[in-house]
Amino acid sequence: MPSAGRWRPRRDLGRRVGVALALTASLAGAVACSSDEAPPSAPDGTTRPAAAAGPPPKHRAKRGVPTRLVVLQPRVRKGSAYPIGVEITLGRAPSCSIGLPDDTFASQLHARVFTQDGGVWVEDLGSTNGTHLNGGRVTAPTALVQGDRVQVGNTIFEAQ
Repeated sequence: MPSAGRWRPRRDLGRRVGVALALTASLAGAVACSSDEAPPSAPDGTTRPAAAAGPPPKHRAKRGVPTRLVVLQPRVRKGSAYPIGVEITLGRAPSCSIGLPDDTFASQLHARVFTQDGGVWVEDLGSTNGTHLNGGRVTAPTALVQGDRVQVGNTIFEAQ
C-alpha cells in the first residue's frame, strides 16, 4: 500500500517538459506535478497545452439518461422496477412513491429522484443514514446516468 508523501515517477511521454511526478496524496488518487517549462511548440509555431498528468477522470456523462430504478438488494425485492417520473420519493412513509416500509435503515422521507433540464437527479432529503450514489454520500442534488447505483437504507437500486 502506498504511503502519503512518497514520490513515484510517472511515464515520460517524450516531451521536452520533463518527467511528470505524482505524489500519492491518499488512497483515492494522486496529485500530479510537472516541471515549470513551457510546453513544446507545434510545427506552425503555436503552443500546445501539455497533457494532464495523473489518471483520467471517470466518464459517466457518456451513458444515457435513466428511465427507471430497478432493485438489486434486498433479494426479496430484487428485480422490482419503478419508472422515473417528474418526481418520485423514496422512504418508509406510506406517502412515498417507492415505499420501503421494512427497511429500518431508511428514513420516513429519505430521498427523491426527479427530472430537470433533460436529466435525472437524486437528492437526499435530510435522512439519518444518508443516500449513497455509487458508494459515495449524496450531499447535493446529483445527476444520474444509466448504470449508477443508488442506496437508500439497505435498499440498492440501479438506474436503467
